[in-house]
Amino acid sequence: MNGSKRTLVRVAALLLIALLGGCVPDFRSTHPPPRVYWLSPVSISDPPPVTVTLAVVPGLDTDRIWVLEPDQRLNYYAGAFWPDRLQVVLQSVLDRSLDSRSGAPHVDVLLERFFAVGDPASGAPVVEIAARIETPELHCRFESSSQAGSDRLRDIVAAHQTLLDELVRAVGVASRGDACP
Repeated sequence: MNGSKRTLVRVAALLLIALLGGCVPDFRSTHPPPRVYWLSPVSISDPPPVTVTLAVVPGLDTDRIWVLEPDQRLNYYAGAFWPDRLQVVLQSVLDRSLDSRSGAPHVDVLLERFFAVGDPASGAPVVEIAARIETPELHCRFESSSQAGSDRLRDIVAAHQTLLDELVRAVGVASRGDACP
């Protein structure tokens, strides 16, 4: 072996030793893994046939689980996600909860609030939901809130689910044209 080949082999060996000996990044993390939370469809006896179009105000249509801070800053819970963008998740819940079909009465829903409102003094946040529900005959405003059982994310998501159940039922009532819920 001539000198240039030996030098090349030595450099390659040193590079391999350096890479294996500590220059390789450590892919272990001290951060908790992301948590994905599911929202279930609502069980409604004799769901009305309806075509629902859901829209979400700008800023809320993300896969993050939001909290409104006391200074009115919209923040999110670290590592906590919905399975998809909020509009996709909620549209799916509405479609699976109601008898979604084409040709049925049409309901437009504009989601304006769907987040926890943080209050460091109380510990457990209040979860709020607000939406406009519109049919050709009705224009309604839906607002509801629920105190989470604790400041744990599972209780906050459970409060979201409770409010979503109320919204689905309100959309069902509006689709029948009965009255504003």
